[in-house]
Amino acid sequence: MKETIINDIERINVFILILGSILTLLITREFKYFFSFAVASSIMTLNFRFLKKIIESGFAQSKVQKKDLLIKLPLKFLVLVGLVVLVIVFGEINVVCFLIGLSTIFISVVINQIQTALTPIAKRRQN
Repeated sequence: MKETIINDIERINVFILILGSILTLLITREFKYFFSFAVASSIMTLNFRFLKKIIESGFAQSKVQKKDLLIKLPLKFLVLVGLVVLVIVFGEINVVCFLIGLSTIFISVVINQIQTALTPIAKRRQN
């Protein structure tokens, strides 16, 4: 993906995190639902950002740094799983709001692709 598309997805994801957290708080008026959505969405936002950094650093040089990728990617995954387990075990969460929060990256990608499809062809060719 292009750098601009990845940055757009990150911006959309942060927007969904903020808007979704506010809407969850306003609609449900319970901290449990707000916490579930906000924590899960924050975890996914950070996961996406770290994945971007790992891939950029691995492919930055002319020679691909396979050792970095083989160490950093599984380590990032284990940290992600650990965070999710900690939140589920020790946090008082609502499973539905937590799962919706975990899907914010998917929602961001879909919104980004819809925006791309709706932009005029001439503008896409310029980019």
